[in-house]
Amino acid sequence: MKKFLSVIVVLLLVVAAALWYFLNYRLDGIIENQIEMAGSRSLGSKVAVGLVQTNIRDGSLTISEITVANPPGYKNTHAFSLKNVEAAVDYSTLDVQRVVIDNPEIAIEEIGGRTNFDAMLAVLEAQPDRPAGQGTKEPVIVVRHFRMNESRAAFESESLGRHIDLELDAVEMNDLRGTPSEIAKVIATGILREVTSETAGVMVKAEARKKLEDVGRKAADKLRALLGDDEDG
Repeated sequence: MKKFLSVIVVLLLVVAAALWYFLNYRLDGIIENQIEMAGSRSLGSKVAVGLVQTNIRDGSLTISEITVANPPGYKNTHAFSLKNVEAAVDYSTLDVQRVVIDNPEIAIEEIGGRTNFDAMLAVLEAQPDRPAGQGTKEPVIVVRHFRMNESRAAFESESLGRHIDLELDAVEMNDLRGTPSEIAKVIATGILREVTSETAGVMVKAEARKKLEDVGRKAADKLRALLGDDEDG
């Protein structure tokens, strides 16, 4: 009997070790691949992930060195990059308590009246929506709270011929339910809309300022011409 129990204990230990290996190593690779595949497909630009680390014991998930490549035609290599994303996860229920993004690096480029973020948002919004989990093997999860903290972005405008630093408001969302790909699409749409909205406002103000400066220069040129004529007379 004791020998039988010893065999059972050994088998349980082997199963536990295999489960630990799967969750802590293979799961990391699966998450990394899913982020890269779903992100690249949704945005129409290559998404790359440096490292994914899951910790089943303390319920954490850390994703490091995420980059989103610029669409074709824009000069910067990346439109968006993140050093670190942290999440609190209940792995038994696939319930994500929170996801926080802090200090993203954002490079906005405007060429011919359209920005790189406009291009990515157009690709994202052109994709059809579908009910959570339909037609996919991905699990359905819940994200209780998502937040990208207030951030800054570098904006380079070809039309205006200037560089501008932008301040972006925080992006927050609550109680998102769907597959990781579907939730990623919702979050990406929210971020892209915030960036494009802020950029549009800055463009309008900058164009108005540019027109005012042009009017001022023309008025100054006319005044100098008149003064020059008076001096000649």
